Amino acid sequence: MKKIKGAGLLLSALLLVLLGAACGGGGPEATSSQPANSLSGAAVSPSPAASPGGSSAAGEHGQAAGSAQPGDVRRTLEISFPFVRQDGIATNQFAVWIEDGSGRFVNTLYATRFIATGGYKLRPEAIPTWVEHSGLAQASPEEADAVSGATLSSGQLKFAWDCKDQDGNPVPDGTYRFYVEGTTRWENRILYEGTIAVGKERTESEADVKYTTDEAAQSGMIGQVTAVYMP
Repeated sequence: MKKIKGAGLLLSALLLVLLGAACGGGGPEATSSQPANSLSGAAVSPSPAASPGGSSAAGEHGQAAGSAQPGDVRRTLEISFPFVRQDGIATNQFAVWIEDGSGRFVNTLYATRFIATGGYKLRPEAIPTWVEHSGLAQASPEEADAVSGATLSSGQLKFAWDCKDQDGNPVPDGTYRFYVEGTTRWENRILYEGTIAVGKERTESEADVKYTTDEAAQSGMIGQVTAVYMP
């Protein structure tokens, strides 16, 4: 009798396991291998790498770049200018950035890597307006590296702003200032500044320029800066 009773218990346990499998229950192998978010407990997916200017390889929730979503607004401000790379040392440093109509810093589109990653401490006369306005001294190495790049070759350069601030938040419609600052041969500086409306209509603007020396004006390092906004 004891053997029969034990066999009955074993058979009952086997039936329970089979019943659980038929109803969709999972064993340990059914558990997700993805790490859990410590706040929500949801599975975490790797974030896409960000490129200078706040653009990313994929949108929110893994949405592929370029795929439209309901209510999606893709505003772009494109800044372009001719660049002539200079010979010699202590030259070819420049930055491109955006501020709002009140002069509050919004985002950096590009800065030469030498200055952005610590060179401003060795050469305080190089693109000092951007260094001050961007708060570079308080930026982390990762933040500085994200907006910087190697010195570019001569040619017509274009930098696109996705109308987001440095935290990735869309900016409101309004008037914005765009800047291109360059330094050639030590202290010779070039500063372009322009304003443009960001809203529901396409707009264009040309920046005004200031030179600190005649040598800066004659260098031709940075030519006329123009901006085009496309809603």
